[in-house]
Amino acid sequence: MRFVSGRSRLPANTADISQRFQIMKVDRPYDSLPTSQTCFFQLRLPPYSSQTVMSERLRYAINNCRSIDMDNYMLSRNVDNAEGSDTDY
Repeated sequence: MRFVSGRSRLPANTADISQRFQIMKVDRPYDSLPTSQTCFFQLRLPPYSSQTVMSERLRYAINNCRSIDMDNYMLSRNVDNAEGSDTDY
């Protein structure tokens, strides 16, 4: 949810949802990661060779890529991870 909307959950009242969730096919190499456009509630997926590959790439992007965070959840994680060097990751 956070990856495509910037929020950890949907509003309690469905009338407060201003946009519909969209999955967009993009012309990128099949080995690239999925992306999102949180302003438009879109998940952008390259043409993966299998559902397994898509699942692996999507899980990686969700768990490892920084995104807009409307709930400020990542703020503390980003500050904590700022220590150390690039080789620590």
